[in-house]
Amino acid sequence: MKPKLGFLVFVLVAVFCSIAESKCSRECDVALASYYVWQNSNLTTTILAERFQSTLNIDPETIVSYNKEKIANKDSIQQNISVNIPFPCKCIDGEFLGYMFDYTVQSGDTYNKLAQQLYANLTTTELLQKYNSYNANNIPDTNTNLNVTVTCSCGDSSVSKDFGLFVTYPLRPNDNLESVAVGAGLNSSYTTLLQNYNPGVNFSQGSGVVYIPGKDQNDTYPPMPSSSTGLAGGVIAGIAIGGVAGVVLFAAYIYLRCYRKKKVVEARLPLAASEYLSAQNGHGHGNPSYKDEESTGPASGLAGITVDKSVEFSYEELATATDDFSLANKIGEGGFGAVYYAELRGEKAAIKKMDMLASREFLAELNVLTRVHHLNLVMYHLSQEHYIYCLKACLDDMLFSNFW
Repeated sequence: MKPKLGFLVFVLVAVFCSIAESKCSRECDVALASYYVWQNSNLTTTILAERFQSTLNIDPETIVSYNKEKIANKDSIQQNISVNIPFPCKCIDGEFLGYMFDYTVQSGDTYNKLAQQLYANLTTTELLQKYNSYNANNIPDTNTNLNVTVTCSCGDSSVSKDFGLFVTYPLRPNDNLESVAVGAGLNSSYTTLLQNYNPGVNFSQGSGVVYIPGKDQNDTYPPMPSSSTGLAGGVIAGIAIGGVAGVVLFAAYIYLRCYRKKKVVEARLPLAASEYLSAQNGHGHGNPSYKDEESTGPASGLAGITVDKSVEFSYEELATATDDFSLANKIGEGGFGAVYYAELRGEKAAIKKMDMLASREFLAELNVLTRVHHLNLVMYHLSQEHYIYCLKACLDDMLFSNFW
């Protein structure tokens, strides 16, 4: 897999995973917290309103409106009862539904005291420690605020659409499934429903929280919001997945088209010499090569040329041997390029620098030259195949001068 293509696939997978990892199906404007008023707690609706203050800006009258049968006077709350307090139900860190209340620390406060007494087991010491930086044994007494996280539920359409408002209810030692149903104003026939809303929970365990249907300010159980007023969470997720996937796939299509087109062009053109030159000293460290899609022979530095045994020189070594191809070292001008004198690895040599505009012709010429396996041996054909030793001569002298 090509690196860039692999990155596109990774982005696509990451998008799907990020959507799938969110455990919040949907948020809701209002949920209820069941607060148990302990004996001798001396609580008032004003104290509760301050303790559970949120973006709903609740006041004592708001609390009374959700507890008309239990609270007759906002300035007095009967002890040993549970009252419902409204709060917004939002997604926290993409993990769960809940809300973080802001609590001002008083002298002597601890995480255990906050969880078990001040917030009546609506939160836990684990949640307090997770969303606060203070050590459990070293909470400052003054000028300190803590995040108090209370979880919530907005219902589950797969269980029932008849209930859209839910109460976060802390289980107490004497509770069981039937008693919780009756306390919520439901008869015993709803026990299966409650269990389906809280799968795997033992209602007799005496601790932890469960989510049960609650009544609104009109003393009715409001249903889940109709899909006609907005898109369901699954539909929104589907649209999001489809939209993002479409964009990523389109980007992948454009990339593949451009990449393949570029590869075809590169396969037909010789590599520019500048690709092998580094920014330092104008020299490169690689061997210039010519790309040819049909080449299958051994690499000799140039595709399309098959050489059984060859010695390869780097461009930097050739440039050093010719004094950077200086005019002072130029000894001639051959077909498709200039020839330079060089001392290469202790031997005198002539180096031909090809003209990039005549690369194919140069390759044809080089194909012929590579068949000569010795500097002083040239195969010459008359009537039969034999070798003639030419002392410090060349093929040109043999063919076109009065060598003999």
